Amino acid sequence: MPVNGLLVMLSLDRRLADEACVKISAREEVSLGITRDRWRSIVVDTPNVRAAHDFHEWLEALPGIEKVDVIYVGFDEPVNS
Repeated sequence: MPVNGLLVMLSLDRRLADEACVKISAREEVSLGITRDRWRSIVVDTPNVRAAHDFHEWLEALPGIEKVDVIYVGFDEPVNS
């Protein structure tokens, strides 16, 4: 399962930024981190690479989000017995 650490730049429009954070936090695969100025950290745990890509595209298109930076990508590999 891919785990992505993302850093998003929120809109200067406080209402749009707050609405975006509410929509993001409603997604079960997301853990929201702290907000510093206009930057918010997000951890996303998806079942596969396609789902990670789809989430990233959704996030970039969300009103209130100006920029998405990927700061970490990790993959859990199956353990062979």
